[in-house]
Amino acid sequence: MGVSRSVPIAALTIGLTSCAGLGLRSVRGPYVSHANARADIQAALLEAQADHKFVLLDFGANWCPPCHELRSLFDTPHAASYLQANFHLVYIDVGRFDRNGDVVRKYGFVTSQGIPALTVLASSGEVIAVARGKAVDVSSGDDVVRFLSARVDRTSSGGSALPPPPMQLDPAQIRTSAETLRVRTPGESGGTFVLKLEVGDSVTSAVLSSLHDTLVQHVLTVHDGLSLRPKEVWDSTGAEQVHLIYAPGRVRGTRVTPNPHGPPDTVNFDLPTDPGAVDRRNVPLIVSRLALVPSTTAVVPVFDSWTLRTYPVQLVTGDRTGVALPAGAVDAYRIDVTGELWNLPQTWYLSADPPHKILRSEWPRHAVLELAR
Repeated sequence: MGVSRSVPIAALTIGLTSCAGLGLRSVRGPYVSHANARADIQAALLEAQADHKFVLLDFGANWCPPCHELRSLFDTPHAASYLQANFHLVYIDVGRFDRNGDVVRKYGFVTSQGIPALTVLASSGEVIAVARGKAVDVSSGDDVVRFLSARVDRTSSGGSALPPPPMQLDPAQIRTSAETLRVRTPGESGGTFVLKLEVGDSVTSAVLSSLHDTLVQHVLTVHDGLSLRPKEVWDSTGAEQVHLIYAPGRVRGTRVTPNPHGPPDTVNFDLPTDPGAVDRRNVPLIVSRLALVPSTTAVVPVFDSWTLRTYPVQLVTGDRTGVALPAGAVDAYRIDVTGELWNLPQTWYLSADPPHKILRSEWPRHAVLELAR
């Protein structure tokens, strides 16, 4: 997933386009190119632990007009007083999106929709809010105070009761099963994708991805037995080790990722999310358990631990059609999965006759998963 270089920062409501890709010259400002961002963050966290404040990370660049405009709002009397009382502010220079990339990645690819971008940390270092792109919606000092107050107020969980399911599942499909798909990508084969669901006293699922008999990902999820929403998720890959706990309206967890400059990065977070959110890793399970009603669309909130963000994802069920497999043509329903999530779009084909099985899935970069015979 790359960072945006041409995204308008319309939400800053200051009549300026995004500073991504404008080609402006650098001017003096708060973003210091030679600063040690990691050391600055650690110093701010130590101060926050001593005085019980939060840490605000401001990702930007001195050549970026909206970044300067945001700083000018920080300097207005109401905002300045609020920041002084509640935050330690760290400016992180991203250069031309070529500086402090490891810190950007650590905090959820925070500049993926342009700059300025903000991350709020508790004094423990836990990420409690991320604001990027249109989410940076301020046009006055009073807006800054309201904006930041909402992000440090963790008393609201987004609701104590689950809303009606945004998609209709087929109860007959919530059964113990295991499906194995062969994975092909351009110039590469020999991969497998195994999706298991165990239904008993508890409902759990597992995803096991292998390449040439080497396990490259293992996901384990404990689900709600009716909605299949996640309760707890563990994921292990070469790119991250993740443990997530879901509650209505919130997700908290730990993500460990490689750091090319030192020990692995560990990030803890406690973030608001949609009460009906599912985990990004559970999308194949949800798709394969849908009630197959042609010409219907469901919108599912999906949380992604890479970007620390919840995305609206569309699931569109098409009419009954035929899909070509190595063993021959099979009747199937096509489900298109679309949204801003980095591993979309995807197209899934489920067997038309029950019990419905995954026959084929097409992913970005020409990856194809097909039922193993």
